[in-house]
Amino acid sequence: MTDETIVAVYDTAAHAQAAVSDLRAANVPESAISVHAGTGEMTTTTTSAAPVREEGFWSSLFGGEPDHDIAVYDRSVQGGSSVVTVKVPDEHVTRVMEILESHNPIDIDDRANSYGMTQTTTKTPLAGASARPATMGASKTEGDKIQLAEEQLTVGKRVVNRGGTRIRRFVVETPVEEQVTLHDEKVTVERRPVTDGRPVSDVDFSDKVIEATATAEEAVVSKTARVVEEVGLRKEAVDRVETVRDTVRKEDVEIEQIPSETVTSGTSVPGTPRTPKI
Repeated sequence: MTDETIVAVYDTAAHAQAAVSDLRAANVPESAISVHAGTGEMTTTTTSAAPVREEGFWSSLFGGEPDHDIAVYDRSVQGGSSVVTVKVPDEHVTRVMEILESHNPIDIDDRANSYGMTQTTTKTPLAGASARPATMGASKTEGDKIQLAEEQLTVGKRVVNRGGTRIRRFVVETPVEEQVTLHDEKVTVERRPVTDGRPVSDVDFSDKVIEATATAEEAVVSKTARVVEEVGLRKEAVDRVETVRDTVRKEDVEIEQIPSETVTSGTSVPGTPRTPKI
């Protein structure tokens, strides 16, 4: 696991101690935190860079030879500023930097301008140097690395409601008609004269009654129900192949060689990092 050393310079010891207190509250080990206080002796020279009094100290933090940024750091320490260094693993760098930034560390460009420091030198970044926010620097035991990420397409499945089918039974009345033949009876009285002179076999001259009953048929309607059809629901499973199209992203790098630039008196170099180094 690679550790980084984060460096922040504060004008007042109170700011430095407040940053240290917050680091301890964030469970940063005591052994990973160190504070280097200045002497309060500040040089009055403003036409050239201040001497690098703490060359060994800065070299242990940043590596390499002292440069213009380190000269500004060193002069700040001579003026009474305090340096807070924290050595943490890569995954904790962001949180530590947020804590240090919240207590107003110095801005290297503003501080250099306030000192009126000018220097003619060929500016070559130290190995592994890169810009860090809020004028903090870090030194890594290995060179900086850029991680490249690549997306991969993962296709899953989920069940969705595509609607359904409902069967509802209801009654429909339809007029119908049927032809039926009915039989009716009718009683009629027949009277015919007898002219053959037949004798009466039994004459008693008594009352006698005969009857005949007439009948008639009428239609009688009845209904019977029978099953004529069955209707039901059945699901059929069908597999289909669907092509899923999307885009995935991947990161790549563009390597560009940056030529060295000469900083002349009173001239600032565009694109110069704000000081911090890793």
